Amino acid sequence: MKKSWNIDDIIDLHHFMQIDEDLRRREGEDVLAKRDRRIYLAKVKPRLDAADDMPPHLLARQWLAARRMQYSQEKGQAYEPLPGSVWAELASVCQWLIFLVGLLTGIGLAGSLLFYSGAAPVNVSAFLGLFVLLQLLLLGLQALFLLQRKLRRTGLESSVLYILIGRLLIQGVDWLRRRLQRKMSGRQRLELASLFGAGRQRREHAALLVWPAFIFAQVGGIGFNLGVLGTTLGRVVFSDIAFGWQSSLQLSAEAVVSLVQVIALPWSWFLPAAYPGLEQIRGSQMVLKEGMYHLATGDLVSWWPFLCCAVVVYGLLPRLALLGLGIVQSRRALDRAPLTATGLRRLVRRMLTPLVDAGGLETTREAPAVAGTAGQTTEQDTWKAAASWPDATEEKGEGSRWFVLIPDELYADCPPATLTALLQGHTGTQAIRSLRYGVPGVTDETSLIPLVESAGKAQLDGILFLQEAWQPPLRETVSLFRNLRQIAGNGIPILILLIGKPSGQTIFTAVHAEHLDIWKKKMHMDGDPNLDILPLVHS
Repeated sequence: MKKSWNIDDIIDLHHFMQIDEDLRRREGEDVLAKRDRRIYLAKVKPRLDAADDMPPHLLARQWLAARRMQYSQEKGQAYEPLPGSVWAELASVCQWLIFLVGLLTGIGLAGSLLFYSGAAPVNVSAFLGLFVLLQLLLLGLQALFLLQRKLRRTGLESSVLYILIGRLLIQGVDWLRRRLQRKMSGRQRLELASLFGAGRQRREHAALLVWPAFIFAQVGGIGFNLGVLGTTLGRVVFSDIAFGWQSSLQLSAEAVVSLVQVIALPWSWFLPAAYPGLEQIRGSQMVLKEGMYHLATGDLVSWWPFLCCAVVVYGLLPRLALLGLGIVQSRRALDRAPLTATGLRRLVRRMLTPLVDAGGLETTREAPAVAGTAGQTTEQDTWKAAASWPDATEEKGEGSRWFVLIPDELYADCPPATLTALLQGHTGTQAIRSLRYGVPGVTDETSLIPLVESAGKAQLDGILFLQEAWQPPLRETVSLFRNLRQIAGNGIPILILLIGKPSGQTIFTAVHAEHLDIWKKKMHMDGDPNLDILPLVHS
């Protein structure tokens, strides 16, 4: 089974999740829950052993395969390519174009340098300087750059240089898309642009495009070196070409021999004849006033194996190594990216949550049981005080540690049993601890002590925050969630659960679409990939 993600998978996953978000707004969560549970039972579970224990990325991959199949069946003859397939095709075109440009550049430069009219040999120094030394300098700068970021523990995606390269790649792909994909629908163009926009704002998404840009640069370098190597061998095989050396520094032949031997160290142990010796170097030294008639042909042609090996060892092989590094790092970034999305967690939860009715058939979402004594529930049972919160030994069956922060003005109006059932629909667990937040006379730091302790023990799975949607987010609200992110760490989901204006019967009412949109735009400005804004109750 394929385990690693590709960029086209991420794009299509994003595309289908956007479609599902629109469907959620129109028809509610239950429609998605029923569909994804059917996909799991019909398409996923039969293909996996112990599917409930499978990692989320495997479940999500099977779901994506099923959704792609559904999309193809629904469209039929009117099938339009998904954004992911468009990306895959355009990326392949870009890769071949970059390789071709590098190849033609190498052929052109090598051809002009190796042009031999018979009047003077080709200068070995110029060849080494242009095709070996210059490439070594560029590779050295690149190695120092990567080492410096490694020592500072900053990712390549945080580099301004590579972000610019990534943006240039986006612009190039967009240019090709506008010209080569005239049949793309407006919706697909919007989804692809949306992902690229996220890549400019979020480091995780930026890495998805930065590493391909790095890979494309290596592909161009490989093409360049192959062009130089092929042109050199072609001129040697199909024409009479002579190489010589000269320098205004008055270097002796012995000094040049020492330099050549150092350069040839990587291959001299298995190709001892692939570099010129002392006599050959003496016999190929050019002196301006003497011309070339005194030079021996055998000495003049002894340089080409050395030059070809130098291009392979110092130009082609490093590019191949960097290409392998880019592929590995790109796969790592791809493996991390989908697992940090809160939308993916909701998807997996919908797939694994049974849907039952009174007759035992899976038709509606299962109502979660609320812990209590003899089948009854009390507020004290559900909302445990900080001092009485059970430790890990008391809850062996509950591995989850979720906290819900309830503002002081809402706390008394939240029926514990009802809220527990609603929260379980977002977390998939009843192991949720409540914290009363914003109590007069109690500092925020004091209120969050249990949360800080749980995060310090690596026992925190997520944070929920109950909020009235009709009250727009203030600057203090943004600061609060930045503080929560620092406490929880980057990988912990934070869900803002919005409720509408209270009615006479309940505080848990539907959220107005305009209020939800305002909260999303405001809270997503920081580009936190693990912060999500959702209505507590779906209309």
